[in-house]
Amino acid sequence: MEILRHTSSELGSTVTSSALQTKTKDVHLDLGDLLCILQITPNDSLIALELARRLVADGRHDEAVRILRNVVDIDYRFETMNALGQAEYQADLIEDALEHLQQAVMIAPGEAPALFDVFKTLGNIFVRRGDLDSAEDSYNKAHRLQPDSDILYVNLGTLAVQRQNWDEAIEKFRFALGLNRSNDKAWVGLAIGHRMKGDAELAWGNIEAALEYNPLNETALTLALDWGISDSREFRVLELLRDFLVEGGWSEKFSLAFAWLSFRRGDRFIAKLELERLLAVNPGNASAAALMAEMRAVV
Repeated sequence: MEILRHTSSELGSTVTSSALQTKTKDVHLDLGDLLCILQITPNDSLIALELARRLVADGRHDEAVRILRNVVDIDYRFETMNALGQAEYQADLIEDALEHLQQAVMIAPGEAPALFDVFKTLGNIFVRRGDLDSAEDSYNKAHRLQPDSDILYVNLGTLAVQRQNWDEAIEKFRFALGLNRSNDKAWVGLAIGHRMKGDAELAWGNIEAALEYNPLNETALTLALDWGISDSREFRVLELLRDFLVEGGWSEKFSLAFAWLSFRRGDRFIAKLELERLLAVNPGNASAAALMAEMRAVV
């Protein structure tokens, strides 16, 4: 099907809202097209929802929230209220998200499949607020809707970690991995559980697995950095940091750690290159400048 490419004025005469409602799933409109259509027909909730979905996917959560708040004023139903609450959660507007997702539950049409995401996000919100009992209740409601969700088992495991119930946490993370072995967050959770129970070797193996499936998992890499240095695994940590940087990951903390470990192993050239890159990004990084000065002082 031909992709629509029109100016705002052309859209007004050639594309009607009713036509778009039947073709949105088939015609690939870009953000500019959707914005033009929404300017012409500001009450078209279908276009607004699609535009907000694209903005969320692009990480433009504040813009999505702005659009969706206008939508719910003219189209107050479960789909729009859920979309608003989810976007607010992504934008870190936690209290607003809580209010709107609870409203979505109240107006949900029976056992709507999307209620799973509502209850899951509500559980996450309650965890952040420290209300672990309400979080557990929300997660259990989500579990009844999708009992085979590995993501939900990770959330339940995280809840057990919050309660320092290590055996239960390990059990939940193992359930998640039974459903999806590539879930790197489950491997991280399992590592934390085993570490807290005193099994450092098994915990390290879990962290290695997490980073094998996702070299850019910053939580796993932070744990590897902390545990690796304390457990004398510095060379392996250096390799994991290199993988992170090669894969396109970026963090001043990891860049500095890579330079520091490279210097400690005697690879001053690599350390210098990484420090120069770090200081080009942030000339005010005092730790990087101090390490560079230390390296220059060594004969």
